[in-house]
Amino acid sequence: MRGGGSCKRGESAIHRVQEVALPALALEREYDVARVLGEGCFARVLLATHRRTGAAVVLKAVHAEVTPLRDFYREFHYSYHLSAHPCVLSVYAVAFRADHCYVFAQEYAPYGDLAGNVKAGGLPEEACKRVAQQLAFALEFLHSKELVHRDLKLENVLVFAPDMSKIKLCDFGETRRDGTLVSKVRCTWQAFQPPEVVEVVQNERYHCRVASDCWQLGIALFVCLTGCPPWQSADAISDAAYCAFSRWQKRRTTKLPPPFRRFAPRLLRLLRRLLEHKPDKRAPVVEVNKYLKDAWVAAAAGGGGAGTAGGCSSGSRPRESSADDAPHAPDEGNAHLKKLLSSYGLETTVDQKLISKRVWEWVLACEANAEPSLEGI
Repeated sequence: MRGGGSCKRGESAIHRVQEVALPALALEREYDVARVLGEGCFARVLLATHRRTGAAVVLKAVHAEVTPLRDFYREFHYSYHLSAHPCVLSVYAVAFRADHCYVFAQEYAPYGDLAGNVKAGGLPEEACKRVAQQLAFALEFLHSKELVHRDLKLENVLVFAPDMSKIKLCDFGETRRDGTLVSKVRCTWQAFQPPEVVEVVQNERYHCRVASDCWQLGIALFVCLTGCPPWQSADAISDAAYCAFSRWQKRRTTKLPPPFRRFAPRLLRLLRRLLEHKPDKRAPVVEVNKYLKDAWVAAAAGGGGAGTAGGCSSGSRPRESSADDAPHAPDEGNAHLKKLLSSYGLETTVDQKLISKRVWEWVLACEANAEPSLEGI
C-alpha cells in the first residue's frame, strides 16, 4: 500500500488516497448478477449476489477505457472512508479488477434514487424536509473534512424508505479537496451548476469550493418540492428564468418569478441564501436546519405534493409581501397589512377618493396645530 501523493504533517488521513494492488477476478465466477441497475458513460451499476457468502451487494463497475486507475482509487477511497456517516452510502472493503473495468462493492438501496421517486408536482413538504435535513447532514460531514462533492443531484441520492426518512448520498467520483484546481464535472445537469461554474469556459480549470455544494443543495430542494428545476442554466444573460430570479434575489424587483410563488416566506429566505450568486456570501448547508420547523409551502398551493399538478407552473400568489400586492383585492393582499389597517379603523374596500380627502384634511389639521381626527377613514 502506498500513499497517492505528499501530505502535510498532521493532515487528515482522508486526504491520503491509498493505492492498493487490485486483484484480477472473473466477475461472473464470484458474483451472480441479477440485473443492471444503471449505466452511464463511465460506469455500470449491477445488483449481484456473492456466490460464496450469499450476500446481496451492488457492484459499481467503472470502465477502465475512460477512467484512469488513479481516479478509481480516489473514488473508492473517498466512498469507503466517508461511508461511516449514517447519511452516506455504505461501501465495503472490496475492490478488484475485472474485464475492462475496475469494481468496488456497496450497499443496495431498495427504493432506487431520488430522481425516480420525485414525480410531477414534487414530494410532500414533510418528505422534502427529511431529504433536506439528511443531505445537509451528509454535506456538513464532507465539508468538515474539507471535501467538495461537486455533483449533488437527485440521481446521486439513494432512497431506503418511501417516506424519505432514510436517504443516503452517494457517487464520490467527482469529490475533491476544497480549493483543488479542477475541470467541470462530466455528464451532469447544467441546471444544478452554480453560476461561478457556469461562467467557466469549457475545458478551463477553476478552484472548487464547498459553496458549490450549498448551491446544488438549494436546487435539489427546489426540484424535490416542484418536480422540475427552476431554470436550465444559472446564466443571467442567456436564461430568462434565472435572470428573473437574479433580479429578485438581488432585490432589484419585488416580483417573484412564477415557479417560486408557491413557497412560504421562510423557505424563500432559505433559497435566497443558498442560491446567492456570490459564492463567498452563500449560506452554509447547516442553514437548512434553521427552517425545518417553518412552513415551506403556501397554503394556496395545496394538494398532496408540494407543487401543483402542472410541475413548475403555479397559479397561486406568493405569500411574501411586496409593494405589488397593495393594489389587489383584499383577499389577495397581505394579511398582516389588513390586520394593521383594521386596527386603526381603516378598511381597504372604502372609496379611495374619500380616503385621500380625509388624509389631506388630517394633514392640514396638523399644520394648523389642530387635534387630528381619523374618524370616518
